[in-house]
Amino acid sequence: MPYVTRDVDGVVDGLYANLQPGWAEEWLEDDAAEVVAFLNPPPPIPGTISDRQFFQQLAIMGLITEEEALAYVSTGALPSAFNDFIGSLPEPQRFNAKMLIIGAQTFQRSHPLVAQFGAMNGMSSAQIDDLWREASTL
Repeated sequence: MPYVTRDVDGVVDGLYANLQPGWAEEWLEDDAAEVVAFLNPPPPIPGTISDRQFFQQLAIMGLITEEEALAYVSTGALPSAFNDFIGSLPEPQRFNAKMLIIGAQTFQRSHPLVAQFGAMNGMSSAQIDDLWREASTL
């Protein structure tokens, strides 16, 4: 039965066994969802995943087909979602983006194209982080 502190967003950021006057005065049950979440944070976000992990996870999520994932890792053929994505970029960026994606053996979470591709597919930053976490387990 911990006393908790919260960050500016209201998320639990500290647990204490005893009341901390003026600091941790809110008490929660041990099994409260916020306490459980604090004690079991998600695994860290890997900075890099392989091209196979990336495209396999996209297929699992339904963002590309299994056939497109297999074609990419077999022949480098871009899935239609990537052709659409590259086509949405300004003309001067298209060739570089295509070369980067086709030639990549790994994908970096921090690359700006990752955020752009995610946004085009309606993904939040947290959802992209989850994509990286899940892909890293494949």
